[in-house]
Amino acid sequence: MARAAKENELLTDSNIERVIAGFESTPKMTKKDACSILGIAYNTTRLDSLVEKYLEKKARDAQRRANLRGKPATQDEVVYVIQEYLEGATIDAISKATYRGSNFVKHILEKYDVPIRQTSHDYFKPELIPDGATRDRFQVGEVVYSARYDSVARIDAEQHDPRHGWIYRVWLLSEKWKQSAYQEACELASLEHLRTAGVRV
Repeated sequence: MARAAKENELLTDSNIERVIAGFESTPKMTKKDACSILGIAYNTTRLDSLVEKYLEKKARDAQRRANLRGKPATQDEVVYVIQEYLEGATIDAISKATYRGSNFVKHILEKYDVPIRQTSHDYFKPELIPDGATRDRFQVGEVVYSARYDSVARIDAEQHDPRHGWIYRVWLLSEKWKQSAYQEACELASLEHLRTAGVRV
């Protein structure tokens, strides 16, 4: 592995926080050990600069979060949060990008009936579809959310089953799938209501 690539792997926020905590502990962490944790050559000037820039960024982020605290979501924020989440971004990543708390992000997703991905997704036990996103029938060509596959999907065909109702052949759009599947309507969530909010789906 190239040194630059290794540095990028080790120059994480958590490792820099570890170094800062080490400098404040007793006995104090040596700068040589700090450089080793960050995966950089022993260079105290660079080490000090990395820590200083991290602390400055942390302070700026904290100030921006403080300025936004208590303020309602703007329409642009609503669209950004939903769009990013549907495209696979985590709640934590969206929280960092918007300088808002994770509860703020979750509230938007819940308010707009966005299907929530589960950390321990189970193919055999798909999550329930939010009430505001349930439908008995969909349109061919419509983009929906598949709870069983935890993926945005496009409806390619439909057929009616006397026992199970409408069955759909969908194309799973998530990068981890990119394949066809058959789903009952009850396992699909409509995203139409999100289009009215300005979200591109």
